[in-house]
Amino acid sequence: MSPLKNHLPLHPVRAGLAVVALVLAPSVVVPPAWAQGEPAYIGWTKVENARETREYKDKIRDGAALDAESRRFLQQTALPQLALEENLATIERTRRRMREVLLTEIDDDKAFADVSRLVAEFMTGLARDENAGVVARVNALLLIGELRSKDGKPWPPAQPLLAAAAADVKLPIAVRIAAVAGIGRHVDLYRADEQALAALAKAAGPATLAILSEPVTSDRRTEQEWLAARALTILPVVLRAAPKNVAATLAGIVEDPARATDVRVRAAAALGATANAKSEVNAAKVVEAIRGLAISALEADVMAADRRRFEQQYRGLVSGQQPGFPQPGGPGPGFPGPPTDFGMQAGGAAMDQLAIPEQVCRRDAWRLVALADAIAASNGTTGLATLLGNAAGPATQLAAALRDGGMAIDQTPDEASVTAALAMLKAPATPAPTKPAAAAPQTEQPATEPAADPNASPFDSPFGQ
Repeated sequence: MSPLKNHLPLHPVRAGLAVVALVLAPSVVVPPAWAQGEPAYIGWTKVENARETREYKDKIRDGAALDAESRRFLQQTALPQLALEENLATIERTRRRMREVLLTEIDDDKAFADVSRLVAEFMTGLARDENAGVVARVNALLLIGELRSKDGKPWPPAQPLLAAAAADVKLPIAVRIAAVAGIGRHVDLYRADEQALAALAKAAGPATLAILSEPVTSDRRTEQEWLAARALTILPVVLRAAPKNVAATLAGIVEDPARATDVRVRAAAALGATANAKSEVNAAKVVEAIRGLAISALEADVMAADRRRFEQQYRGLVSGQQPGFPQPGGPGPGFPGPPTDFGMQAGGAAMDQLAIPEQVCRRDAWRLVALADAIAASNGTTGLATLLGNAAGPATQLAAALRDGGMAIDQTPDEASVTAALAMLKAPATPAPTKPAAAAPQTEQPATEPAADPNASPFDSPFGQ
């Protein structure tokens, strides 16, 4: 399936984290709840079949409030199961069944809210316990993100807990990723509800900015880039207009060649969707950075395919079996040098496997269309070009080229489409037509220039510069 059909004057780090701490710190509860006593049962299956569980369910189902006995059962017997080594092998099922058994069939609204709050507080404590295993801490955050209201939608009181964890650099990166996944679930289901979205934005907005403002470290680069990519998909939903500090953060990511390509693409998309006149972004500079980003992304994929083919042919040369090179003892002294056509003349199916894979082409298509929308959205209402006024012409032309290239690759996801899009982006911009000067009439002379080759490529070579 085509991905095109699916598919923030203060120091930014300190400012973002300060906002998160100010807004969210009062919501953080860190009780070592499972330390209140040894669980009566070891193993979630035993808990499900226990007499205490049936008694809890019967009372809650009959509309009883969360009394001291039920609270003790949850804190000392049921909820600690998520942190027990005995449940590690089946922790995903344990997490799911925990919510189904403990939080369904509760008719009384107050009792439902009390149980949900107790579960969220307990799991927040587990997620923040440095002595607990990271798998248990991750699943504790996942469970908070999976809590539901009585209507089946994500439970809104979980939002500040998830946001606080997502922005907390002291937590393991895996725990923060689980928190962001929970926020994403809320964003996906509340994006059409303006009132719910406003509340979500209050919690998630500062957290996403804090994530994007973090310096990337070499030992956690992959995880931090994933976290940033997810935050960038959330930001345009919870923040409809980017203030100056947010726009500066996003522009900095787009212009930073050290950041991951897809993170830069998503930052461009977020900036294009949220920037306005008050954002004070240098739109022309960012547009030029987008052009360079698109070119470098396509070049990387083409060069990777070229490298694979050359390595294959080199191995064939050493073994004396690869077509397209002189065989040992054949004509021509010495090493023949790399082929100029990168081996596309023979070896058919084997060489096709070394070309740009279809899924890489699909990714290139998504990147180009996302960058096109960042400059000029197809609906004409958002994009950096809207900030350029009368000077928007070149930017809109670039957006059209990006979109055409992306759609062509999506239509025909092969290496030829990628190289054609690359050549189109690298071609010099067509100058504006000027009125020709009047010329004296001349008699027709026979042509002295050779006729143009009808088979010549209309594009400049992508490797010519």
